[in-house]
Amino acid sequence: MATNTLLAAAKVGALSGAAGLIYGGFSGVIRSPNPTIHSLSCGIHWFACGSTYWWMRSNVIALHYQDNVSPRERAYVSGLCGGISGGVVTRMMGGRLVPGLVIFSLLGYGGQTAFNYVDRWQMEKAQSPSKPFLQRVAESKWIPFRHLSDQEYREMLSEKLLSVEAEIALLDEKIEDLEKTRPNSAPKPPNGKS
Repeated sequence: MATNTLLAAAKVGALSGAAGLIYGGFSGVIRSPNPTIHSLSCGIHWFACGSTYWWMRSNVIALHYQDNVSPRERAYVSGLCGGISGGVVTRMMGGRLVPGLVIFSLLGYGGQTAFNYVDRWQMEKAQSPSKPFLQRVAESKWIPFRHLSDQEYREMLSEKLLSVEAEIALLDEKIEDLEKTRPNSAPKPPNGKS
């Protein structure tokens, strides 16, 4: 348990440190006379914040909540651990305690809240059956076409067949009426007599 927590904290710290190096490099070029030292300082600072944050958060969740924590409690724990780790590491790096505490508390709470929202959205999406892309496009109110199921298509074809059969019946009646009104002028058979 402890080695897993330390390994996870080291992974989060490494990811945070890499982001800190990149951020420090860009901001060092803009505002520091020595961008390399600024980049390394940011990388170390972010590594220390990320790894201590994750270590504290994992231990609080495991020991206090026995790994049975609600999303809201997880956000509170993230805010608390973010504030403590960020404030202390910022103070150790020469910064001020209170601004580090406030900023990292907000980052921890806001990040966990955003993660909870995305996680809930993905769970809802996974539970509802997904339709194919073309079917969703066809059912959209912005598309002038409409998607028909097989049953709807059969019903539409049978309605068209009925209307065609009705037109054929009307035409047959008209043909019969025309044949009745036509004079009977059949040619006389030739019999040789005049």
